[in-house]
Amino acid sequence: MKSLSDEVLIESYYQATKLNLDETFIFLLKEELLKRGLVLSEDC
Repeated sequence: MKSLSDEVLIESYYQATKLNLDETFIFLLKEELLKRGLVLSEDC
């Protein structure tokens, strides 16, 4: 996950939730977002 930019990580998270991908994958993305201190907007 370290090679992903913050922007790509956020977009990946939104797309994964939008497409209803595997919950474990979404969890891993969200954990990385939290680890980096990134805040998600509920509007997207």
